Amino acid sequence: MRRPFRIPIDSLRPLLSAVLMGTACQAGAADAPDLGGLELEDLLQLKITTAARKPQSVRETPAAVFVITREDIERSGATSVPEALQMAPGVQVGRISSGTWAISLRGANGRFANKLQVLVDGRSVYTPLFSGTVWEDRDFVLADIERIEVVRGPGGALWGSNAMNGVVNIITRRPADTQGTLVSTGIGTEQKGWLAVRYGFQPGEDQNARIWGKRRVMDDSDRPDGRAGYDGGHASSGGFNWDMRLSGGSTLSLSGGITAAHHGEELDLTRFLFGNAPVPGRIETRESHLMARYGGQTAEGADWSLQTSYASSGFAIVNPVGPIDDERSTLDIDFQRRETRGAGRHDVVWGLGYRHSRDDLNVQLIGGSIEPSRRTQTWSSVFVQDDISLLPERLNLVLGARVEGSSPGRTEIQPTARLMYTPEGPHSYWAALSRTTRQPSRALRDFGARIGPFPLPAPLAGGWLVRSTGQGDDMRSETASTVELGYRYRQGRFTFDAAAFATRYRRQAEYVFTFDGVVALPALTRVTDIEVRTTDDSRAYGFELAADYRYSADWSLHAAYTYTDSTALDRRFPTQLPLTSFFIYSADARHRLSLRSSWNLAPDWQLDAWLRSVSSVEPSGIGGYTDADLRLAWQVRRNLELSLVGQNLLHARRAQYVADTLPSSSLAIERAAYLKAVWSF
Repeated sequence: MRRPFRIPIDSLRPLLSAVLMGTACQAGAADAPDLGGLELEDLLQLKITTAARKPQSVRETPAAVFVITREDIERSGATSVPEALQMAPGVQVGRISSGTWAISLRGANGRFANKLQVLVDGRSVYTPLFSGTVWEDRDFVLADIERIEVVRGPGGALWGSNAMNGVVNIITRRPADTQGTLVSTGIGTEQKGWLAVRYGFQPGEDQNARIWGKRRVMDDSDRPDGRAGYDGGHASSGGFNWDMRLSGGSTLSLSGGITAAHHGEELDLTRFLFGNAPVPGRIETRESHLMARYGGQTAEGADWSLQTSYASSGFAIVNPVGPIDDERSTLDIDFQRRETRGAGRHDVVWGLGYRHSRDDLNVQLIGGSIEPSRRTQTWSSVFVQDDISLLPERLNLVLGARVEGSSPGRTEIQPTARLMYTPEGPHSYWAALSRTTRQPSRALRDFGARIGPFPLPAPLAGGWLVRSTGQGDDMRSETASTVELGYRYRQGRFTFDAAAFATRYRRQAEYVFTFDGVVALPALTRVTDIEVRTTDDSRAYGFELAADYRYSADWSLHAAYTYTDSTALDRRFPTQLPLTSFFIYSADARHRLSLRSSWNLAPDWQLDAWLRSVSSVEPSGIGGYTDADLRLAWQVRRNLELSLVGQNLLHARRAQYVADTLPSSSLAIERAAYLKAVWSF
């Protein structure tokens, strides 16, 4: 395994690190090009849409952006979107079990990281329960993903609350580009097996559609001591996409889908000093959604679109101690318009947004509860962003802001100012200053109860009483002020990208202990008081480096390095009880390095290698590690490909992350291999 990496590492040593900065075309624009055959100069001119809500090349974008292309996903050997996100700089990825992940941008990581906005084709998929993303529901036919756009840094001015540290937009392919039948199947040691089928067809003139379905089964992980874990499970998903071109040049798109996942989840209640053995249970998640998008161009040349989506979701943890059950329905409406003014010097994007979420909760974790059990939340917003050309094709100033009101909550303003300088030659520079907000989650706002008394273990007598109080509707949003600097270089077959940032968080909220002692009530009872506290002392800073070198038409090298430091992880709480990790993020790795080599051995053979190195995950106690993946693919004939992939090859088993918000037992991620076949006709 070392041989494929020896040359890339030596070649990239003077570059510090990196990643593929190639990008793909805008969804809904012209047919997608074959990214594998483009030179780096062409890749830099391809369009992305998430950073500015309009088509824009990487070189012209005053933000830290990274695009994971369809080819990247395939050649990495990744079997899920979370695995593929490890390619991007600035992304914190920790695997908790076979089906659960902790994913964030620029630190503050956790199973439901609350400072990251995740979109699927522009549709927000975060849950207000924890202000995070249920990654178990994000199961795709990977061949149908066009690209994943990762915008590191504040995105609240365009995408609203919770885009505090960045935005991940998973963009699927147009039905016109997925005509015919595709079958993808595999069998392996940890991914025990999967079958994905997609069929694309033309239901009528100027219409294209596809239907798809997927089923996969996952094996149990190992415990750190080598014993079998409990997290095996299965997931099923399916859906459709339909595009239609209407008279006058307007377009109508419909899409929908359903996902259901089921896997084991063992609660480690010893973290709460309650009981002496883990409690077995299971997690069941589901989501069904329907989305419509209608857009076109006015007679004056302005582009506009109206997108509406409705989703019904469920998240349940079934265990003997107490259920966690979230049934939720969400309506999203988003309108935007783009037009040029002032003889083309002003490129203005503006829009309106409305989100309505209604939940029905049954949360009785260790006797605690979230009250009220039913709540309706609404968010209304208006945004505008003006891209001002100060010096044509050389210097641009971007000014934007979003005004968002919520119920319950207050009206928040999220402004941004960005400067982009692109002189002649291979260099470009950018800078940004932004303010963003994060809405309080239901868990932080409304978790509160008088819990107990519980019996204390021998030889103590009496019981254990927990008193917890949330802040309810009076709880204010967390805010962040961020300054960013960026630099890009591209020359011939080589690109380099660097970004640095510093963020100060205000009103960052956590559950902390305020009293922990033994009193007589009237029997001997241990009393623990827990309350929500906020702090203005949290800061984060770091830098991200990315590079890509195409040595030849058949061999390319990619690297990425991330350094992130957060002072929030160094704070000490009034008690050493493990419950201080309840409802807050758990840990971050300060250093992350990714090195990839993609080599076409022959016209029908590919060899790909991927080395990842992660420093210790603080303060959870997970030690640093280095691991590697290998992929060998054979194009048997034009429409049939076989590939053999080995994952996490340097360790028989290795813990990557410790569960935070929900107290799951620790697991180790095992060495794995799978055989995959893709047949299209």
